[in-house]
Amino acid sequence: MKLKDKELWLELYEIAEEIQKLEPWKYLWDMDLLVYLCQPLNEIFYCSVMGHGGMHRAIAIYQGEQIHGFMELAKGKYPDRELINYQECITCNFLSRQQTLPKNREIIKELGLSFRGTWISFENFEKGYEPSPINIKQVKIMIEALKNFYMMFRAIIEKGIKVDFDNGEILARHYDKEKKLFLNYPAPLMIPKKHFNTIKTKLDFEKDMMKLPQTEMELEYEFLNYVPIIIKNNKEQDGRHYYPIVRIIAERKSGFIISHELIDKNDYKSKSDYILESAELLINYFYKMGRPKSIYVRDEETKMYLKYILEKVKIKIIVKPKLKAIDEFYRALDRMEI
Repeated sequence: MKLKDKELWLELYEIAEEIQKLEPWKYLWDMDLLVYLCQPLNEIFYCSVMGHGGMHRAIAIYQGEQIHGFMELAKGKYPDRELINYQECITCNFLSRQQTLPKNREIIKELGLSFRGTWISFENFEKGYEPSPINIKQVKIMIEALKNFYMMFRAIIEKGIKVDFDNGEILARHYDKEKKLFLNYPAPLMIPKKHFNTIKTKLDFEKDMMKLPQTEMELEYEFLNYVPIIIKNNKEQDGRHYYPIVRIIAERKSGFIISHELIDKNDYKSKSDYILESAELLINYFYKMGRPKSIYVRDEETKMYLKYILEKVKIKIIVKPKLKAIDEFYRALDRMEI
């Protein structure tokens, strides 16, 4: 480890140890958000404290649009196995040695640090990847975020700032250039707008498709999410394993699985190419079986990718975080593994 990198890591650990002394999980629930508007990085950091309910203790930092996944999971509607597809953040963990990633234990040893009982470590959660230690760029981000989280939390417990978390308020913080100081204040929750792309296929299918009979079938389609399976060769240059994408079509009423496959993201030049192929796969199925009455998808992103095609051929698209047939298929696979 380079000397400059080591100095940054040690600075981060020093901040984390100061936060640990304050024990924010005794005061805050995970939905009590502390939000830092970071002008130097042109980013918004949403800080969530875990552990008030007795689960493992951590500070999760969501950057910008990542907060959408947090808000979706907070609704409690997604199956547990889908958490890996919606929780994107970096975390400061306060765990036991056994719960600490082996790679993080190596970092701690290299830094010359030691812990008894509670170990401090940092993890990166990115869609499509196994949880991993943070990189040096994320160390710098975490220093900035946790420094300001520390000051915001102290404003609550030492200065008595009142925040109506129960009614949707957050504690916000930003630097006022005119006053030349940081301001902490209660505010309504601010969430950046999430941008979705819509894939418009160039295929001339609409006239032929409308000639097909519309059946009473209700389909479920999933093609953007990953399954937590480690495949030996699915590895990035930095050593991180990436998960395969699952593409699956099911008939909702009967539970029949029409098709399913695991996809390596590197088999496609771009995400757009993969999504276009997934749309064409669905169109080809319509030609074989007719137009279904409706198609269920798990989230708004999937809906937006299919919206153009399905509206053209008058098929209703419905968002349901729990997909009845597909989720039962996953549960059956889990039972087989046992």
